[in-house]
Amino acid sequence: MIGVVLGNGPSKHLYDRTGDFTLGCNIPGKEFSVDATVICDEEIIWILKNDPTVIDCPIIISNKAFEKLKEFRIENQFVIHHVFRVKDWYNTAHYAAEYLAEFGCDRIDVWGCDSIFTNDISSTTDVYVKKEDTVGDRFTRQWRRIWNEIFDSYSNIKFTVIRIN
Repeated sequence: MIGVVLGNGPSKHLYDRTGDFTLGCNIPGKEFSVDATVICDEEIIWILKNDPTVIDCPIIISNKAFEKLKEFRIENQFVIHHVFRVKDWYNTAHYAAEYLAEFGCDRIDVWGCDSIFTNDISSTTDVYVKKEDTVGDRFTRQWRRIWNEIFDSYSNIKFTVIRIN
């Protein structure tokens, strides 16, 4: 089974819609059909509090973000597939890849995770949650370390990471 992680970096728009199970990250956008989206940061929950219609698919959510959903009393507005524990330095794409690996995918294609190759952490989520700086060497160094740990931990899975040249 082919799983897809659809991140929010520039290569997201190259996504060719192949895959059996596609996970978006944060707010995947209406132009992409995903089976679920992964949310780990509470900032996204603030967006959902003000406009729950920006996400129209099931969610996979961190324990911290889920607590914020409950605090705002909007958890009943979403189909929640899974609640996971927050890990240091993980981003939504890392959680998505681990979920797909545990789901039984033997191949995982990763789109929109350009920070694996560059220090540019710009994202389509920036429209909703502003970053002060989109060049994040500190983040990308940690994120790459985690990607390598995921690739090593699931060495039986074929990972393909798409990048813009």
